Amino acid sequence: DALYLSGLCSKVYLIHRRDEFRGAKETLEQLLEKENVELVTPAQVTAIRGSGVVESVELNNGRTLEVAGVFVAVGMKPETGMLAEYVKMDDAGYVIAGEDCITATSGLYVAGDLRSKRLRQVVTATADGANAAYSAIEYLNHKKEGNCVK
Repeated sequence: DALYLSGLCSKVYLIHRRDEFRGAKETLEQLLEKENVELVTPAQVTAIRGSGVVESVELNNGRTLEVAGVFVAVGMKPETGMLAEYVKMDDAGYVIAGEDCITATSGLYVAGDLRSKRLRQVVTATADGANAAYSAIEYLNHKKEGNCVK
């Protein structure tokens, strides 16, 4: 999220509760290259201040940052372990499925943030849900008709 915002905002503060990051090293390296991104560690937001709009955040280290918005993100590790024996996954643990949300296992569909894709946002998860439902209906209709489904 911070990488994405760095292309839109003049300044991005990435506030993290620990000294070190457990996410993808490549992502951290990309963030460190951005001149408009400042890593603030270890720190936690204790208050969001403003009158009708966000104006600043207060941190538990005593620092106050003037900001125009706050975006909360809690990590990007998918909880897909229960699917490991049924589907193919990418190196990060996301389930490999096309835009139709069909997995390598017949009759098993995946939607939302579990699916391997470029963007994880509410709108893409919603679209995945619609695509998965449509694919499942097609599958059931073919089964009902006695057709062979791969």
